[in-house]
Amino acid sequence: MERDLRTDVLAAASRLLVADGVRGVTVPAVAQDLALPEADVARAVGDRVGLLEALYEATMDRLLAFLGAAVAQQGPDDLAAQVEAGTHAVVVWCGTHRAEFGLLMGPGFRDAVGARASVRQSVASRLGGAWAPLFDRVRRAGAPYPSDVDLPADLAQQLDVYRRLLLRANPGMGDDLPLGVVYLMTVGWRQIFGVLCMLSFDPEAPPVSEFGDSIAQLNRSLLELVGLAPSPVVRLVEVPGAA
Repeated sequence: MERDLRTDVLAAASRLLVADGVRGVTVPAVAQDLALPEADVARAVGDRVGLLEALYEATMDRLLAFLGAAVAQQGPDDLAAQVEAGTHAVVVWCGTHRAEFGLLMGPGFRDAVGARASVRQSVASRLGGAWAPLFDRVRRAGAPYPSDVDLPADLAQQLDVYRRLLLRANPGMGDDLPLGVVYLMTVGWRQIFGVLCMLSFDPEAPPVSEFGDSIAQLNRSLLELVGLAPSPVVRLVEVPGAA
């Protein structure tokens, strides 16, 4: 059977990312890892920009699959459990894949490929897009959110740009997503991102297995933000290394 060259290339790129960071992910390095001519690697992914973009999307796929599996374990109508389990899963995955988090949301990719617009929008459209249907269900269940008129005009303009990305990622939602709901998403994401940066970029940060109290506090804050009580039956993904 002819082996899947692109799959092999991305697997090698992932190994190099973990070992050497974004700067270590190059076409020659991948070729050396696989004992292949550089031309074969280039045929599979193009130049270094193409290699990094392919690695970025494959890594985002892995994060979203982990997130989706965690949410799918919850009761279909237990919105609080879905919010808590999803948040917990994102923190656990990023905290145990620090190099990958640096690629997805840190400065490494921007430095490597010049902050291409498609990559700058990827977190907003793909990760945010995965959350948008859940937040829409939460607001339809009665969660409070600010009305459009209560939002400052400049903030409303920024939220509208983000809303268009979210709706583009979820064509089945139509266009009924209030700016106030998008605002709640951004407030919640800032809290999550702060924990992720502390876990991934602080050299003195403990392993994610010791971050249980911080994750629990984060989840309490997010549930309060959307007016939900904690679920008594939430099923959280296992934290590697936890006792």
